[in-house]
Amino acid sequence: MNTISFPGGFTVLMAVYRNDDLSLFQKAVESVFQNTLQPNLCLIVVDGPIPQRMSEAIGEMEKIHGTKIQFLRLPQNLGLAKALNAGIEQVHTDWIVRADADDINLPNRFLELATAIKDHPDLDLLGSNILEVDKEGNPIAIRAVPVSQLEIRKFAKSRNPFNHMTVAYRRAAVIECGGYPDVYLREDYALWCKFINKEKKLLNIPQVLVHATAGKEMYARRGGWKYAKAEWEMQQLLVTLGQKNSMRAIFDGLMRSAIFLLPGSLRGLIYMRLLRRSTLEKA
Repeated sequence: MNTISFPGGFTVLMAVYRNDDLSLFQKAVESVFQNTLQPNLCLIVVDGPIPQRMSEAIGEMEKIHGTKIQFLRLPQNLGLAKALNAGIEQVHTDWIVRADADDINLPNRFLELATAIKDHPDLDLLGSNILEVDKEGNPIAIRAVPVSQLEIRKFAKSRNPFNHMTVAYRRAAVIECGGYPDVYLREDYALWCKFINKEKKLLNIPQVLVHATAGKEMYARRGGWKYAKAEWEMQQLLVTLGQKNSMRAIFDGLMRSAIFLLPGSLRGLIYMRLLRRSTLEKA
């Protein structure tokens, strides 16, 4: 029996919406309950109307897991930031562990997080590396993130220093930071920067604890003017928080926006070849 636990308990927070892959969603939920350390609650925010098959699958989950799982149904799709903020309001444990609706949590994930918190009791936010896999579960690449507080602060000036689907944070800390900012596809990065701005204690565990669904096709879809606009919003926030100067923000904004405006196939290649480490290199 595990003697290590999250002080004040923990809730797994997930959001799902109509376009999520049903099979991957079911596997993601099961991976939560296959962990050696079980959450007090798995809270899943249903972000707007969903297909009948997904609704039926949710009904089955409720039958199987009973009071260990809860669904917060939003009448309309609000987007990830607002959906997660709605979920945070319903959490009663001291810790929140994020999970994505298409990713697999390894069986030791929650125990490793709890162990890190035991070793570093002043932590406010922690995460880990991920192994990116395709829809069949075949390995693609590892996204390794900086480990120490200093490394995380430095890395955050140019790129997201946490893998969102791996993080755990204190509920009180995320509320103090105002919750997730509504920055399109950058809500997590924006929140981490607020944690940094408020001098919260940060850490990444240098091991893979989540298998994240990805692939060249996914990166190829991540482009267009909407993504470029979001990048400029993120750069503006970094300047506002004093984490980089205006000239650096303009340079980074131009470079990253240019990638988002490239043809999809080329953008996917850049992500896979330049921004990720191959599994062979990390083996």
